[in-house]
Amino acid sequence: MACKVLIKKRLLDLKPFKQYFFSKENRLRLIIFSALLAGLSSYSHYFSLLIWFSLSPLLITIKDSNPKENIFYSFIFAIVFFSTVLFWVGFVTIVGLFFLIFYLSFYIITFSFLAKYYLNKSTAFFTIPACWLILETLRENIWCGFGWPNLGYTQYKNLYINQVADIFGVKFISFLIIMANMFLYELLFNKKHIVKKFIILMCIFIFCFTYSLYRLNTIKEKNFLEISLVQPNHSETLKQISAKAVIGGLKNLIEKTPPNSLVILPEASWPVLIDEFRWYQLTKIIKQLKRNIILGALIKENENFYNAALYFSSNGNLVDIYRKIKLVPFGEYVPLRKYLGFIRPINDIADMERGTIRTVFDYKGKKFSVLICFEDIFPLFVSSISKNIDFLINITNDEWFFGNPQARQHLSIMCFRAIETRRPIIRAANTGISGWVAATGRIKKIVKENKEVFFKGVFFEKLPLAKASSIYVKIGEVFPLFCGIILIICIFKK
Repeated sequence: MACKVLIKKRLLDLKPFKQYFFSKENRLRLIIFSALLAGLSSYSHYFSLLIWFSLSPLLITIKDSNPKENIFYSFIFAIVFFSTVLFWVGFVTIVGLFFLIFYLSFYIITFSFLAKYYLNKSTAFFTIPACWLILETLRENIWCGFGWPNLGYTQYKNLYINQVADIFGVKFISFLIIMANMFLYELLFNKKHIVKKFIILMCIFIFCFTYSLYRLNTIKEKNFLEISLVQPNHSETLKQISAKAVIGGLKNLIEKTPPNSLVILPEASWPVLIDEFRWYQLTKIIKQLKRNIILGALIKENENFYNAALYFSSNGNLVDIYRKIKLVPFGEYVPLRKYLGFIRPINDIADMERGTIRTVFDYKGKKFSVLICFEDIFPLFVSSISKNIDFLINITNDEWFFGNPQARQHLSIMCFRAIETRRPIIRAANTGISGWVAATGRIKKIVKENKEVFFKGVFFEKLPLAKASSIYVKIGEVFPLFCGIILIICIFKK
């Protein structure tokens, strides 16, 4: 009997395991491996499970490191993690990728110092996830704002957990991910109250599952809207070499769409800048097509350039224009232009101006708004334009980044915007991924010969409309505010 107890104790003893894998000699390899696994979770939904445990080595390294080591290891983690997630930015600008990763690394370094402080407190199981969530919120809203690599987006396919985003937003999923990693950390290094913490974690998962099941079963898709998505698959080179060929190709594709559907073309699909002298050419072609059309184009008004979405009625008249509000830094404008005057934006025109009006369009009595390119990565912005409308349209041109994983990551972000606002969203992309996301987060991608990107075609779809309620649209980012209050309170706790 005593022998059995001894054997069982030896089997459960994790000390040799911890001494080897978490030793100082293996720390650098462990942090690189941890960052690679975490980064891969954003590469494809097939790897999304990795994020639930891959961050625990970062917490372990933070616990055992002094301040200098903390900076070094968290910086290495940031470089590997963000490079794995965002390497495709380098296809457009290597220098931009370098500065972006360098900037984002400050958030990981800040997290490491906050985590070092709160790991020594009894409330660490809650405060460590809260620290990460607060930093994601700040990164999303400070300066230009960049929430693309938020952890919660990795779970866009997990419909039986992510429906809670219509209450707390996608960052609640990030909070839950860090809490799961925190549980693994405490299972290895701090078993105090571990059963209670396991019960708390399971209760949160059960709540997410139960609520998600409830929402998936109660949101009814009763009405459908006929839409036609045009995916031209035009390269930027072709637009510059032969605008006439591009316009002819667009015209041929539009003529294949059903006349009674809303035809949607991608961002900047019209190949020439539209100024006061070129409006006639555009409207002449539109009148010949006799369709309701949303068209992405670059326009010039009073010496200002705008990235715009133009809405034409079936009689060829321009109904309204949406001018992009959230511009891409260094792509469409250069931030801090006063100090960075020597830098040119990546586009071939110049610094663009921000739009100021959140245009609401009307099609057959249904209200909708348009998001251009990466405007859908800003949850508060999207929720603010989602009130009193029936659906959203996102037009984009992801051709710059050579397809996946960028296109798939962009889709994962749009999926959460649909859940948070409970508004279906249509995407028309130049090279893919085109399709739509229902109000429940269910995705319909346009696929041709098993390809998601880089093919040409016209696709007729029936968009399911479901104008369900959303607490998130009403209250916004209340959960990060709650987490901030908890962090302040816990400063005074042991």
